[in-house]
Amino acid sequence: MDMDDIKSIMNWSYTNLCSDGSPNGHPRGWGSFPKYLNMDTRQTLEAKINKMTLQAAKNLNLKNIGEIKEGYFADLVLFDIDSIKDKATFENSSLKSEGINYVIVSGEIVYSNQIPKKVYSGRLIKRIN
Repeated sequence: MDMDDIKSIMNWSYTNLCSDGSPNGHPRGWGSFPKYLNMDTRQTLEAKINKMTLQAAKNLNLKNIGEIKEGYFADLVLFDIDSIKDKATFENSSLKSEGINYVIVSGEIVYSNQIPKKVYSGRLIKRIN
């Protein structure tokens, strides 16, 4: 897709961000979110994070997800905004992004120091219409 088109689409109020969902194949399987954080869309960091979290949950009608709030499921990604960078390419689609310090899923650290842990604390999310 054309980058100007992507930037325009990301500014639509109901657009949320996703990845291609696969760690192998397309580089956006690993790099969608860091790439978007570095994209000049004229949005605030808070607006971008909203599109990656709460807006995505609302668009899918998911309850108790997407906000850090008592009683909610809050999976967290701790990153350094000054160093986060997408590194995946079509030639090497599984290159990990830089600048991601920790990923916490259901209260368990599943990624730190560029190393995925052998902790599988995620859960199946069912969409309820």
